[in-house]
Amino acid sequence: GASVQDQAEWDQQEADFCVRMPTRNFFQDRDFFLHLLELELKRSLRYQSFTSVLLVDIPGNRELDLGRTAAFLERVVTSLSSQIRETDIIGTTKENMITLILLNCDKRSSNEVANRVSCWMSQYFGSDSVDGVSGSRRGVGAACFPTHATDSEHLLNAASEMLERSRRQPEAQLG
Repeated sequence: GASVQDQAEWDQQEADFCVRMPTRNFFQDRDFFLHLLELELKRSLRYQSFTSVLLVDIPGNRELDLGRTAAFLERVVTSLSSQIRETDIIGTTKENMITLILLNCDKRSSNEVANRVSCWMSQYFGSDSVDGVSGSRRGVGAACFPTHATDSEHLLNAASEMLERSRRQPEAQLG
C-alpha cells in the first residue's frame, strides 16, 4: 500500500495539476471539438434540450492557431472559463476564435452569457475599440440549437453571422 507521505505527495501533484490546468474542458483539436459538438447536439435532440454555441473573437491575436504562445492562450482560456459553467466546453474552430459549447442553454441564457463574456473581454483586453468597433457585444456571437439551426454546420454559421452583426451593432441581441 501507499504510505501517508506518498498519498500526500500524490495529492499535492494532483492539486498542482489542477492549478496549472483548470480548464479541463478545453480542446484545441478542431476536428475533435466539432465531433464533441455533434455529440452534444444529438444529446440535445434526444433529451429535447437546448445547446448554444458562442464564438469569441480574441482581439489582437492573429496567430491563435499557430500557437502565438501557449501561455497567452492558457491565460485567456483560464480567465474565460471563469465566465461559464464547469460542464461547458471550450475549443477552437477558427483562427483567432475561441468557441464555447453551452450545454442546456437556451437563447435567453446564451444572450446573458454573451454579455458576460463581452464584459470580460472589455476588462481583459481593455475597453479600447477593436478593429474600430467598440461596444458591449463586440467580438461575441451566439446561436442556439434548435432555435437558430438544427445541425452543427448551420449552428456555427448562425453564430458567425451573429458575431458579424455584433461587430456592426454592438448593442444587438440574438435574433
